[in-house]
Amino acid sequence: MRALLLIAALGMTNPGWGDEVRLRPDAPERHVVVKGDTLWGISERFLRDPWLWPRVWRLNREQIRNPHRIYPGDVVRLTIENGEPRLSLEGDGRLRGTVRLSPSIRGEPIAVREQGIPAIPLQAIQPFMSKAGVIDPNRLERAPRLLGAADERVLMTRGDVVYATGGGTDARTWHIVRPGKDLIDPDTGDTLGFEAIHVGDATTVREGDPRTLRITAAHMEIGRGDRLLPSAEGESGQFVPRAPAGAIEGRIISAFGGLQASGQHATVVLNKGARDGLEPGHVLAVYHQGREVASENRRAQRFPYADTKCLKPGEQLAFDRHHDPGTVFEDCAEPAPQHPLRNPRAWRFVDVGCLKPGAQVSAFEPFNPNEVYKPHCRADDVRETIKLPDTRVGLILVYKVHDRAAYALVLRADGPLYLLDPVRNP
Repeated sequence: MRALLLIAALGMTNPGWGDEVRLRPDAPERHVVVKGDTLWGISERFLRDPWLWPRVWRLNREQIRNPHRIYPGDVVRLTIENGEPRLSLEGDGRLRGTVRLSPSIRGEPIAVREQGIPAIPLQAIQPFMSKAGVIDPNRLERAPRLLGAADERVLMTRGDVVYATGGGTDARTWHIVRPGKDLIDPDTGDTLGFEAIHVGDATTVREGDPRTLRITAAHMEIGRGDRLLPSAEGESGQFVPRAPAGAIEGRIISAFGGLQASGQHATVVLNKGARDGLEPGHVLAVYHQGREVASENRRAQRFPYADTKCLKPGEQLAFDRHHDPGTVFEDCAEPAPQHPLRNPRAWRFVDVGCLKPGAQVSAFEPFNPNEVYKPHCRADDVRETIKLPDTRVGLILVYKVHDRAAYALVLRADGPLYLLDPVRNP
Protein backbone atom coordinates (compact mmCIF):
# COMPACT_ATOMS: atom_id res chain seq x y z
CA MET A 1 0.00 0.00 0.00
CA ARG A 2 1.25 3.49 -0.75
CA ALA A 3 2.22 5.72 2.15
CA LEU A 4 -0.07 8.63 2.92
CA LEU A 5 2.69 10.94 4.16
CA LEU A 6 5.82 11.38 2.09
CA ILE A 7 8.66 13.78 2.89
CA ALA A 8 10.13 15.62 -0.08
CA ALA A 9 13.86 15.38 -0.54
CA LEU A 10 14.48 17.49 -3.62
CA GLY A 11 16.99 19.80 -1.93
CA MET A 12 15.01 22.94 -2.84
CA THR A 13 14.44 25.85 -0.48
CA ASN A 14 11.72 27.78 -2.27
CA PRO A 15 8.38 27.90 -0.43
CA GLY A 16 6.04 25.20 -1.76
CA TRP A 17 8.93 23.14 -3.18
CA GLY A 18 10.37 21.85 0.09
CA ASP A 19 7.00 21.04 1.69
CA GLU A 20 5.85 17.51 2.37
CA VAL A 21 3.57 15.92 -0.20
CA ARG A 22 0.46 14.50 1.47
CA LEU A 23 -1.85 12.22 -0.45
CA ARG A 24 -5.54 12.16 0.28
CA PRO A 25 -6.56 8.99 2.15
CA ASP A 26 -9.08 8.27 -0.63
CA ALA A 27 -6.72 9.12 -3.51
CA PRO A 28 -7.49 6.87 -6.51
CA GLU A 29 -4.83 5.00 -8.42
CA ARG A 30 -6.09 6.44 -11.70
CA HIS A 31 -8.47 9.13 -12.92
CA VAL A 32 -10.13 9.40 -16.32
CA VAL A 33 -10.15 13.02 -17.47
CA VAL A 34 -13.60 14.23 -18.54
CA LYS A 35 -14.95 17.45 -19.99
CA GLY A 36 -15.28 20.01 -17.21
CA ASP A 37 -12.21 18.80 -15.28
CA THR A 38 -9.53 21.30 -14.27
CA LEU A 39 -5.91 20.82 -13.22
CA TRP A 40 -6.84 22.06 -9.77
CA GLY A 41 -9.79 19.68 -9.50
CA ILE A 42 -7.73 16.67 -10.58
CA SER A 43 -4.96 17.64 -8.20
CA GLU A 44 -7.49 17.79 -5.36
CA ARG A 45 -8.50 14.19 -6.16
CA PHE A 46 -4.99 13.05 -5.29
CA LEU A 47 -3.34 15.63 -2.99
CA ARG A 48 -4.25 17.33 0.26
CA ASP A 49 -2.26 20.36 -0.98
CA PRO A 50 -3.13 20.77 -4.68
CA TRP A 51 -0.54 23.52 -5.24
CA LEU A 52 2.18 20.83 -4.98
CA TRP A 53 0.99 19.57 -8.38
CA PRO A 54 4.33 20.40 -10.12
CA ARG A 55 6.19 18.23 -7.61
CA VAL A 56 4.29 15.05 -8.29
CA TRP A 57 4.39 15.67 -12.06
CA ARG A 58 8.18 16.28 -11.84
CA LEU A 59 7.84 19.51 -13.82
CA ASN A 60 10.82 21.82 -14.19
CA ARG A 61 10.52 25.60 -14.22
CA GLU A 62 10.12 25.88 -17.97
CA GLN A 63 7.42 23.21 -18.05
CA ILE A 64 5.52 25.09 -15.35
CA ARG A 65 5.43 28.24 -17.49
CA ASN A 66 4.58 26.32 -20.69
CA PRO A 67 2.71 23.21 -19.57
CA HIS A 68 1.74 20.36 -21.84
CA ARG A 69 -1.99 20.05 -22.15
CA ILE A 70 -4.17 17.31 -20.73
CA TYR A 71 -7.28 16.37 -22.69
CA PRO A 72 -10.60 14.69 -21.94
CA GLY A 73 -10.00 10.96 -22.34
CA ASP A 74 -6.51 11.02 -20.86
CA VAL A 75 -5.94 8.74 -17.87
CA VAL A 76 -3.96 10.20 -14.94
CA ARG A 77 -2.18 7.50 -12.97
CA LEU A 78 -0.70 7.64 -9.47
CA THR A 79 2.41 5.59 -8.69
CA ILE A 80 4.99 5.54 -5.91
CA GLU A 81 8.61 5.72 -7.08
CA ASN A 82 11.50 5.62 -4.59
CA GLY A 83 9.09 6.37 -1.78
CA GLU A 84 7.58 9.44 -3.46
CA PRO A 85 4.29 9.87 -5.33
CA ARG A 86 4.27 10.50 -9.05
CA LEU A 87 1.44 11.44 -11.40
CA SER A 88 1.68 10.69 -15.09
CA LEU A 89 -0.48 9.97 -18.10
CA GLU A 90 -1.17 6.29 -18.60
CA GLY A 91 0.69 4.94 -21.60
CA ASP A 92 4.21 6.33 -21.59
CA GLY A 93 4.34 8.09 -18.17
CA ARG A 94 5.02 11.49 -19.67
CA LEU A 95 2.86 14.58 -20.21
CA ARG A 96 2.04 14.34 -23.89
CA GLY A 97 -0.92 14.42 -26.25
CA THR A 98 -4.27 12.66 -25.94
CA VAL A 99 -4.45 8.99 -24.87
CA ARG A 100 -7.44 7.20 -26.40
CA LEU A 101 -9.33 4.95 -24.06
CA SER A 102 -10.33 1.45 -25.05
CA PRO A 103 -14.00 0.79 -25.87
CA SER A 104 -14.24 -1.47 -22.83
CA ILE A 105 -13.94 1.55 -20.55
CA ARG A 106 -15.87 4.31 -22.31
CA GLY A 107 -17.89 2.41 -24.91
CA GLU A 108 -16.14 4.21 -27.77
CA PRO A 109 -12.92 6.19 -28.26
CA ILE A 110 -12.97 9.83 -27.23
CA ALA A 111 -12.12 12.24 -30.02
CA VAL A 112 -8.96 14.27 -29.72
CA ARG A 113 -9.81 17.84 -28.69
CA GLU A 114 -7.81 20.91 -29.63
CA GLN A 115 -8.42 22.60 -26.26
CA GLY A 116 -6.87 20.97 -23.22
CA ILE A 117 -8.44 21.25 -19.79
CA PRO A 118 -7.78 24.59 -18.04
CA ALA A 119 -6.10 25.14 -14.70
CA ILE A 120 -9.27 26.55 -13.09
CA PRO A 121 -12.94 26.95 -14.16
CA LEU A 122 -12.84 29.28 -17.16
CA GLN A 123 -16.48 30.28 -16.81
CA ALA A 124 -15.66 31.85 -13.44
CA ILE A 125 -12.88 34.07 -14.81
CA GLN A 126 -13.95 34.63 -18.42
CA PRO A 127 -15.46 38.09 -17.70
CA PHE A 128 -12.04 39.27 -16.52
CA MET A 129 -9.63 37.52 -18.89
CA SER A 130 -9.72 39.97 -21.80
CA LYS A 131 -10.83 43.10 -19.96
CA ALA A 132 -8.66 46.02 -18.93
CA GLY A 133 -8.64 45.13 -15.24
CA VAL A 134 -6.54 47.54 -13.22
CA ILE A 135 -5.56 50.77 -14.98
CA ASP A 136 -2.40 52.62 -14.10
CA PRO A 137 -3.20 56.35 -13.69
CA ASN A 138 -0.41 57.34 -16.10
CA ARG A 139 -1.66 54.93 -18.75
CA LEU A 140 -5.19 56.25 -18.39
CA GLU A 141 -3.98 59.82 -18.84
CA ARG A 142 -2.32 58.91 -22.17
CA ALA A 143 -5.22 56.80 -23.48
CA PRO A 144 -7.36 58.10 -26.39
CA ARG A 145 -10.54 59.89 -25.27
CA LEU A 146 -13.98 59.72 -26.89
CA LEU A 147 -14.96 63.07 -28.40
CA GLY A 148 -18.53 62.10 -29.31
CA ALA A 149 -20.65 61.26 -32.35
CA ALA A 150 -21.20 63.30 -35.50
CA ASP A 151 -24.34 64.81 -34.01
CA GLU A 152 -24.69 66.46 -30.60
CA ARG A 153 -25.78 63.37 -28.68
CA VAL A 154 -24.16 62.99 -25.28
CA LEU A 155 -24.69 59.23 -24.96
CA MET A 156 -23.71 56.61 -27.57
CA THR A 157 -24.48 52.92 -28.07
CA ARG A 158 -23.82 49.88 -30.25
CA GLY A 159 -23.57 50.61 -33.99
CA ASP A 160 -22.79 54.32 -33.59
CA VAL A 161 -19.88 55.90 -35.45
CA VAL A 162 -17.85 57.95 -32.99
CA TYR A 163 -14.64 59.96 -32.87
CA ALA A 164 -11.70 59.89 -30.49
CA THR A 165 -8.30 61.47 -30.07
CA GLY A 166 -5.45 59.75 -31.90
CA GLY A 167 -3.49 58.18 -29.06
CA GLY A 168 -0.40 57.32 -31.13
CA THR A 169 -1.16 53.60 -31.62
CA ASP A 170 -2.25 51.49 -34.58
CA ALA A 171 -4.56 49.21 -32.56
CA ARG A 172 -7.70 48.17 -34.44
CA THR A 173 -9.92 46.88 -31.61
CA TRP A 174 -10.54 48.68 -28.35
CA HIS A 175 -12.15 48.39 -24.95
CA ILE A 176 -14.10 51.48 -23.93
CA VAL A 177 -13.51 52.07 -20.23
CA ARG A 178 -13.92 54.64 -17.54
CA PRO A 179 -12.10 54.72 -14.22
CA GLY A 180 -13.88 53.18 -11.25
CA LYS A 181 -12.86 53.32 -7.63
CA ASP A 182 -9.27 53.91 -6.60
CA LEU A 183 -7.33 50.86 -5.47
CA ILE A 184 -5.42 51.90 -2.36
CA ASP A 185 -2.67 49.84 -0.79
CA PRO A 186 -3.79 49.55 2.85
CA ASP A 187 -0.21 49.06 4.03
CA THR A 188 1.40 52.07 2.30
CA GLY A 189 -1.52 54.33 1.37
CA ASP A 190 -0.30 54.41 -2.27
CA THR A 191 -2.77 54.44 -5.15
CA LEU A 192 -2.13 51.25 -7.12
CA GLY A 193 -4.48 52.23 -9.95
CA PHE A 194 -8.15 52.34 -10.84
CA GLU A 195 -10.58 49.51 -11.32
CA ALA A 196 -11.62 49.73 -14.97
CA ILE A 197 -15.35 49.88 -15.69
CA HIS A 198 -15.72 48.17 -19.06
CA VAL A 199 -18.56 50.02 -20.80
CA GLY A 200 -18.17 48.74 -24.37
CA ASP A 201 -15.97 47.83 -27.34
CA ALA A 202 -15.08 49.60 -30.57
CA THR A 203 -13.25 49.00 -33.85
CA THR A 204 -11.18 51.53 -35.78
CA VAL A 205 -12.83 52.58 -39.06
CA ARG A 206 -10.30 55.19 -40.10
CA GLU A 207 -6.96 56.24 -38.61
CA GLY A 208 -6.19 59.85 -37.89
CA ASP A 209 -6.61 62.50 -35.28
CA PRO A 210 -9.44 62.43 -34.60
CA ARG A 211 -9.76 58.67 -35.03
CA THR A 212 -13.04 57.27 -36.43
CA LEU A 213 -14.50 54.19 -34.73
CA ARG A 214 -17.65 52.10 -34.69
CA ILE A 215 -19.03 50.89 -31.36
CA THR A 216 -19.39 47.09 -31.58
CA ALA A 217 -20.68 46.41 -28.06
CA ALA A 218 -22.24 48.52 -25.32
CA HIS A 219 -22.52 47.09 -21.81
CA MET A 220 -23.81 50.38 -20.41
CA GLU A 221 -24.23 53.95 -21.59
CA ILE A 222 -21.13 55.29 -23.35
CA GLY A 223 -20.33 58.96 -23.06
CA ARG A 224 -17.89 61.65 -24.05
CA GLY A 225 -14.66 61.45 -22.13
CA ASP A 226 -14.66 57.65 -21.83
CA ARG A 227 -11.23 56.22 -22.61
CA LEU A 228 -10.01 53.70 -25.17
CA LEU A 229 -7.57 50.92 -24.28
CA PRO A 230 -6.30 48.45 -26.90
CA SER A 231 -7.98 45.08 -26.44
CA ALA A 232 -5.58 42.25 -25.81
CA GLU A 233 -5.83 38.52 -26.26
CA GLY A 234 -7.12 36.96 -23.07
CA GLU A 235 -4.94 34.57 -21.08
CA SER A 236 -5.45 30.94 -22.06
CA GLY A 237 -5.81 29.55 -18.56
CA GLN A 238 -3.03 27.06 -19.37
CA PHE A 239 -0.87 27.55 -16.30
CA VAL A 240 0.09 25.19 -13.51
CA PRO A 241 -1.21 25.79 -9.94
CA ARG A 242 1.81 26.19 -7.68
CA ALA A 243 3.15 28.05 -4.67
CA PRO A 244 5.11 31.29 -5.33
CA ALA A 245 8.87 30.93 -5.58
CA GLY A 246 9.38 33.71 -3.03
CA ALA A 247 7.60 34.94 0.05
CA ILE A 248 4.42 36.95 -0.62
CA GLU A 249 2.64 39.08 2.01
CA GLY A 250 -0.40 40.95 0.72
CA ARG A 251 -4.06 41.79 1.29
CA ILE A 252 -7.41 41.56 -0.47
CA ILE A 253 -8.26 45.14 -1.47
CA SER A 254 -11.32 44.66 -3.65
CA ALA A 255 -13.83 42.06 -4.78
CA PHE A 256 -15.78 41.72 -7.99
CA GLY A 257 -18.95 43.74 -7.66
CA GLY A 258 -17.62 45.71 -4.68
CA LEU A 259 -18.75 43.06 -2.19
CA GLN A 260 -17.47 43.23 1.37
CA ALA A 261 -17.28 39.44 1.60
CA SER A 262 -16.51 36.86 -1.07
CA GLY A 263 -17.00 33.12 -1.37
CA GLN A 264 -15.90 30.26 -3.60
CA HIS A 265 -15.34 31.11 -7.28
CA ALA A 266 -15.51 34.85 -6.59
CA THR A 267 -12.76 37.09 -7.94
CA VAL A 268 -10.73 39.22 -5.56
CA VAL A 269 -8.08 41.87 -6.19
CA LEU A 270 -4.74 41.81 -4.36
CA ASN A 271 -2.34 44.65 -3.54
CA LYS A 272 0.59 42.67 -4.98
CA GLY A 273 1.52 42.18 -8.61
CA ALA A 274 4.26 41.32 -11.09
CA ARG A 275 6.81 43.61 -9.44
CA ASP A 276 6.32 41.60 -6.23
CA GLY A 277 6.96 38.27 -7.97
CA LEU A 278 3.36 37.15 -8.60
CA GLU A 279 2.62 35.11 -11.72
CA PRO A 280 -0.52 33.46 -13.12
CA GLY A 281 -0.91 30.11 -11.40
CA HIS A 282 0.39 31.15 -7.99
CA VAL A 283 -1.68 29.83 -5.10
CA LEU A 284 -2.00 31.88 -1.89
CA ALA A 285 -3.69 31.21 1.42
CA VAL A 286 -6.18 33.71 2.89
CA TYR A 287 -6.28 34.38 6.62
CA HIS A 288 -8.56 36.10 9.10
CA GLN A 289 -6.53 38.22 11.49
CA GLY A 290 -6.65 36.96 15.06
CA ARG A 291 -8.73 39.02 17.50
CA GLU A 292 -7.25 40.77 20.50
CA VAL A 293 -8.76 39.44 23.71
CA ALA A 294 -8.34 40.55 27.31
CA SER A 295 -6.09 38.41 29.46
CA GLU A 296 -7.83 36.92 32.48
CA ASN A 297 -4.75 36.55 34.64
CA ARG A 298 -2.30 39.28 33.72
CA ARG A 299 -2.70 42.98 34.34
CA ALA A 300 -0.59 45.84 33.11
CA GLN A 301 1.43 47.59 35.78
CA ARG A 302 0.33 51.18 36.46
CA PHE A 303 2.87 53.79 37.54
CA PRO A 304 2.47 57.45 38.52
CA TYR A 305 4.86 59.77 36.73
CA ALA A 306 5.51 63.49 36.54
CA ASP A 307 5.69 65.46 33.32
CA THR A 308 5.93 69.09 32.25
CA LYS A 309 3.79 70.48 29.43
CA CYS A 310 1.90 73.61 28.47
CA LEU A 311 -1.83 74.27 28.39
CA LYS A 312 -3.34 74.32 24.95
CA PRO A 313 -4.57 77.75 23.86
CA GLY A 314 -8.04 78.39 25.29
CA GLU A 315 -7.86 75.58 27.88
CA GLN A 316 -8.25 76.23 31.61
CA LEU A 317 -7.65 74.15 34.71
CA ALA A 318 -10.04 73.93 37.64
CA PHE A 319 -8.93 72.30 40.87
CA ASP A 320 -12.39 70.97 41.69
CA ARG A 321 -12.56 68.54 38.76
CA HIS A 322 -10.39 66.05 36.86
CA HIS A 323 -8.68 66.81 33.56
CA ASP A 324 -7.38 64.52 30.84
CA PRO A 325 -3.76 65.63 30.22
CA GLY A 326 -3.97 64.36 26.65
CA THR A 327 -6.83 66.78 26.01
CA VAL A 328 -5.73 69.99 27.77
CA PHE A 329 -1.91 69.82 27.54
CA GLU A 330 0.53 69.98 24.64
CA ASP A 331 4.30 70.06 24.28
CA CYS A 332 5.79 73.42 25.16
CA ALA A 333 7.39 75.59 22.52
CA GLU A 334 10.99 76.76 22.91
CA PRO A 335 12.73 77.07 25.30
CA ALA A 336 10.71 74.25 26.88
CA PRO A 337 12.95 71.30 25.80
CA GLN A 338 15.95 72.70 27.66
CA HIS A 339 14.27 74.65 30.44
CA PRO A 340 10.56 73.85 30.56
CA LEU A 341 9.79 75.85 33.66
CA ARG A 342 11.14 79.05 32.09
CA ASN A 343 8.14 78.97 29.79
CA PRO A 344 5.39 80.99 31.53
CA ARG A 345 2.75 78.55 30.22
CA ALA A 346 4.51 75.42 31.57
CA TRP A 347 2.74 73.23 34.12
CA ARG A 348 4.11 70.31 36.07
CA PHE A 349 1.53 67.56 36.50
CA VAL A 350 1.30 63.98 37.70
CA ASP A 351 -0.39 61.30 35.61
CA VAL A 352 -0.80 57.52 35.67
CA GLY A 353 0.48 55.38 32.82
CA CYS A 354 0.78 51.70 31.93
CA LEU A 355 4.07 50.27 30.78
CA LYS A 356 4.17 49.49 27.09
CA PRO A 357 4.69 45.77 26.25
CA GLY A 358 8.34 44.89 26.89
CA ALA A 359 9.20 48.25 28.49
CA GLN A 360 10.95 48.52 31.86
CA VAL A 361 11.71 51.41 34.22
CA SER A 362 14.33 51.78 36.92
CA ALA A 363 14.52 54.17 39.88
CA PHE A 364 18.24 54.60 39.20
CA GLU A 365 18.15 55.45 35.47
CA PRO A 366 16.41 58.37 33.74
CA PHE A 367 13.80 57.52 31.11
CA ASN A 368 11.43 59.26 28.73
CA PRO A 369 7.81 58.61 29.80
CA ASN A 370 6.66 58.89 26.16
CA GLU A 371 8.86 55.94 25.23
CA VAL A 372 7.94 53.52 28.02
CA TYR A 373 4.38 54.47 29.02
CA LYS A 374 0.98 54.15 27.49
CA PRO A 375 -0.15 57.53 28.89
CA HIS A 376 -3.37 58.35 30.71
CA CYS A 377 -4.04 54.71 31.56
CA ARG A 378 -7.50 54.22 33.07
CA ALA A 379 -9.14 51.38 34.95
CA ASP A 380 -11.06 50.20 31.88
CA ASP A 381 -7.91 49.61 29.82
CA VAL A 382 -5.59 48.23 32.48
CA ARG A 383 -6.03 44.60 31.45
CA GLU A 384 -3.44 43.39 28.93
CA THR A 385 -4.64 42.01 25.62
CA ILE A 386 -3.47 38.89 23.83
CA LYS A 387 -3.60 38.58 20.02
CA LEU A 388 -5.00 35.26 18.89
CA PRO A 389 -3.27 33.48 15.97
CA ASP A 390 -4.39 34.21 12.42
CA THR A 391 -6.76 31.56 11.02
CA ARG A 392 -6.47 30.19 7.49
CA VAL A 393 -9.87 30.48 5.84
CA GLY A 394 -9.31 29.88 2.14
CA LEU A 395 -7.14 29.41 -0.93
CA ILE A 396 -6.98 31.65 -3.98
CA LEU A 397 -5.29 31.23 -7.35
CA VAL A 398 -3.83 34.20 -9.21
CA TYR A 399 -4.90 34.22 -12.87
CA LYS A 400 -4.29 37.77 -14.09
CA VAL A 401 -1.36 39.94 -13.02
CA HIS A 402 -0.76 43.66 -13.41
CA ASP A 403 2.34 45.51 -12.30
CA ARG A 404 1.06 46.47 -8.84
CA ALA A 405 -2.10 44.39 -8.44
CA ALA A 406 -3.49 40.98 -9.37
CA TYR A 407 -6.79 39.17 -9.88
CA ALA A 408 -7.29 35.85 -8.07
CA LEU A 409 -10.06 33.24 -8.02
CA VAL A 410 -11.30 31.89 -4.69
CA LEU A 411 -10.84 28.12 -4.97
CA ARG A 412 -11.62 27.16 -1.39
CA ALA A 413 -13.39 29.17 1.31
CA ASP A 414 -14.28 28.06 4.82
CA GLY A 415 -16.75 30.90 5.18
CA PRO A 416 -16.69 34.45 3.75
CA LEU A 417 -13.45 36.20 2.83
CA TYR A 418 -13.33 39.89 3.71
CA LEU A 419 -11.62 43.00 2.39
CA LEU A 420 -8.18 43.53 3.96
CA ASP A 421 -7.82 39.82 4.82
CA PRO A 422 -4.10 38.95 4.65
CA VAL A 423 -2.81 36.60 1.94
CA ARG A 424 0.48 34.76 1.95
CA ASN A 425 2.22 31.60 0.80
CA PRO A 426 0.15 28.46 1.44
